[in-house]
Amino acid sequence: MNEDKRKNLKETGKGLTLETVLSVGSDTAAEVAKNSITSVVGDILVDTAGSLIPGVSGAVQNYKRNRFERNMTTFAEYLYTKIEDIRVNLEHKSDEQKEKIDQLFHYVMDYVIDEQQEDKIEYMVNGFVNITEHEQVSDDFILTYYDVLKELRIVDISVLRLMYSSRFMFDQEARETFQDVMERRGISYEQYESVRRNLLRIGLLTTKTDLNITDDLDEIAKRFKELYTYLDKLTNPRNKGSLPKLKEPKMKSKENFEMSKFGRDFVEFFLGLDKE
Repeated sequence: MNEDKRKNLKETGKGLTLETVLSVGSDTAAEVAKNSITSVVGDILVDTAGSLIPGVSGAVQNYKRNRFERNMTTFAEYLYTKIEDIRVNLEHKSDEQKEKIDQLFHYVMDYVIDEQQEDKIEYMVNGFVNITEHEQVSDDFILTYYDVLKELRIVDISVLRLMYSSRFMFDQEARETFQDVMERRGISYEQYESVRRNLLRIGLLTTKTDLNITDDLDEIAKRFKELYTYLDKLTNPRNKGSLPKLKEPKMKSKENFEMSKFGRDFVEFFLGLDKE
């Protein structure tokens, strides 16, 4: 990239604007554009890295700075792959809408900067592309979604993807099993269940009880009758026979995990999966 242009971009202000990224990505050949976006992101934001982590020095600052640079480079590379989608989405937006999207762009970058797992940055970019598709998006909506994504780890997302695909995607060959996820992520079945419990706590999963309630009520009534007979014989001094053997009730209904409405929307927003 021309050094004068880079200098001008670095003087545009405190941060990087979406308009800057779009202009850099449009005036050069494809591979050069990718490198240019990455370079501009790095030049502008790495210069401000020290101010983003005040009061930190030594090894900790070096670690945070390295993570900062690595995350922003990854962010720029994924952003480049979506640059045309973003440009098309913005074509018919008003100046006010573009200003709002630019504000949300900075919110997304804040999450990128703080992210511990680099693999999640792709999902953050997917989410931003979805932001640009909407006519109006509230701050609370975006902050809620990205706060939830921040709380998740890659293993959580893998299990969430599995839960979604097993319910909504019908390509049997492409569909993973929970054994695949366990093996790929190196977790036990107990850890897999723990992840699902965590997704339930966050609200991305819900539970459904199989509809066998009537059978269960009949089973409970039967066992109560047996218990009554047992107690009647036990307390009857004239009873000389043996006491009946009590049996534990066998319940047919059970609790199953399934995607919540929020979970479905969340997957489609960040993971780029659509129901077939």
